[in-house]
Amino acid sequence: MDKITLVKFSDHEDNYKLMHKWCSQKFIYEWFEQRILSYDEIVNKYKTKLITRKQELFFVSYNEKNIGFVQIYKYEDNKHDKLNKYNNIYEYDIFIGEEEYLSKGIGTEIVNYINKYIYNKYLADCIILRPFKRNIRAIKCYEKNGFDIIDEYDTVDTLDNKEAFVVLINRKDM
Repeated sequence: MDKITLVKFSDHEDNYKLMHKWCSQKFIYEWFEQRILSYDEIVNKYKTKLITRKQELFFVSYNEKNIGFVQIYKYEDNKHDKLNKYNNIYEYDIFIGEEEYLSKGIGTEIVNYINKYIYNKYLADCIILRPFKRNIRAIKCYEKNGFDIIDEYDTVDTLDNKEAFVVLINRKDM
């Protein structure tokens, strides 16, 4: 049986090197950073996240091999009226960094695992995801795991390019 676990991301050079490797691949930076970050930018970005502790950072391990990354954080954006009834909302960003693990259904398994982790650890009422609207592959994966699109909006990506996003919700009570 396949085994998924979360491995805490820590302040070690090997972790930054792996993140740099992954974030230098087009199939990652297209959705995650929108450009290739230098090694120093990766170190600075993730060291800052470790210090501020606003997000929990993990490698996603599949059968004891780190194949992806997830950052989990409390949702604090109040612009969606449909979310007002929820008190404890979490959000995450995720990617599979090892290309040979794409398009095999593993992403669906990982999203399911992370949802259960968030509901159990943080006692979340619901989980929000906000991918690019054009990221059809990710949206389909999220919908397979019980997420529903509740909104969409236009804003800018990390390069200040106009981009459409969708808001998906997964409710614990569903």
